[in-house]
Amino acid sequence: MGTSRSSPVLLALDVGNTNVTAGVFRGERLVKVFRLVTAAYPSSYSAALRRLEVGAVVYGSVVPRLDRVFERLSRKLFGVKALAITPSSPLGLKLRVRTPKEVGADRVLNALAARELFGAPAVVVDFGTATTFDCVSRSGDYLGGAILPGPHLASQALALHTAKLPLIEVARPRRVIGKDTKECIQAGLYYGYVGMIERVLAGTVQEMGCRPKLIATGGLAGMFSRELEFDAVSPDLTLQGLRLAYEKICP
Repeated sequence: MGTSRSSPVLLALDVGNTNVTAGVFRGERLVKVFRLVTAAYPSSYSAALRRLEVGAVVYGSVVPRLDRVFERLSRKLFGVKALAITPSSPLGLKLRVRTPKEVGADRVLNALAARELFGAPAVVVDFGTATTFDCVSRSGDYLGGAILPGPHLASQALALHTAKLPLIEVARPRRVIGKDTKECIQAGLYYGYVGMIERVLAGTVQEMGCRPKLIATGGLAGMFSRELEFDAVSPDLTLQGLRLAYEKICP
């Protein structure tokens, strides 16, 4: 079903808490990207994936209940065993943290892709359901980082735990001083997150003792990079990490 036995068309699945991001690779080229809402029922994924013709599947997941779902779909739809990427996968990336098994697959993949594509040292800021900071040392090791709730979660929390504040879409406002409730929430979410990210990055760079490459990824990377100075904005970094991981394990 792929282009050849040695170079199959690769389906990479980044299974996140909010979305499942799927990428189709032909060699190193990412030819298709689409997102599916994270759900518990395989039928919602089967309809979207059955149209594809792929010869290999690799996935990284932070939603354990969906692991078997995608493993079954891989066998059923494509007749191949899906390769799961975890913190213990042999990627040549040393995890210099206290409990390596607790590191999310997405964070490992981001660190791997940053090192391989941009070089070390590096810091990846991933704007997802959670905003994560992941550090790669001069020698290419994973050092850890920081995690804070993403802006969408903050918006949901305001709506859920207050009587009069509505759920507001995260967007870059025209000004910091809002003139109505919507503008006030958007200003707080946007500029508040800019301030948090700046502070965490400043502390991270200071502790690393060097000037790392700063890389932004995730769904909101483009929006927040307008205010923050990144060396690169790579929305598909995690998918690239999945491709690189597959190539290391299945050369």
